[in-house]
Amino acid sequence: MPANVDNLEPWLDRFERSGTVGRAVLLGSGAVRLAAGLIDRALDRAATIVVDSQDAFRKELDPNVSDARILEETHERPPR
Repeated sequence: MPANVDNLEPWLDRFERSGTVGRAVLLGSGAVRLAAGLIDRALDRAATIVVDSQDAFRKELDPNVSDARILEETHERPPR
């Protein structure tokens, strides 16, 4: 059984035993945890993009890397 299911059972028991205010608190805390997890994943992804962009920029500054060259240029007429 996945770990999330084990954690869910005590939460459901507490939810069923709680009153209206307790249920609101449990739902609110669950929403906050969910939002925090989503924000954490988004920040991790943004940090990865920044690092990858910096690496690509630094590679472009490398004098051992030559600029792109056009090897062959062709012109094709569009089909009629």
